[in-house]
Amino acid sequence: AKIRKATGIPSHQQVYLLTQELTMRREITARREGRKWVFYPLDGPSPGEFRGHWWVVSSPDFDPEFLEMETTPFVSVEGDEFAFEGTFHIGLIQGEFDGRLDGKRVIFSFEATDELEPVHGAGTMSLLDGKMELKLMLFLGDEFTFICERS
Repeated sequence: AKIRKATGIPSHQQVYLLTQELTMRREITARREGRKWVFYPLDGPSPGEFRGHWWVVSSPDFDPEFLEMETTPFVSVEGDEFAFEGTFHIGLIQGEFDGRLDGKRVIFSFEATDELEPVHGAGTMSLLDGKMELKLMLFLGDEFTFICERS
């Protein structure tokens, strides 16, 4: 419906044929979720580019001493083609996440502890010049940004 509305193409069948043709010409990528198709731009990062172990090297929100308070801060990302899961430990925040590729970024929800208190929320991972930007948005709380480099 979004493609139909954005392009002005009136028929669901025409939208289906157009998206299938664009997929076959490798101008977009697609996957099927039950009865629904999900499309992604090809100019976005490959899902595999997110997977792996990342070191947190800086944050505009915290000084380096906090980041390394308990351990060397990290984000570990696993998953299949479009779905992701993983763990992180940054300063006093330690948790796990579960998410999916959404265009050029990964969006996820997470559960964690912050100074041993349970916290949860949502976040994003984006790739910028070979680095990963991780954003954590705590439910009814703060938002933090971290810059990560592949280990």
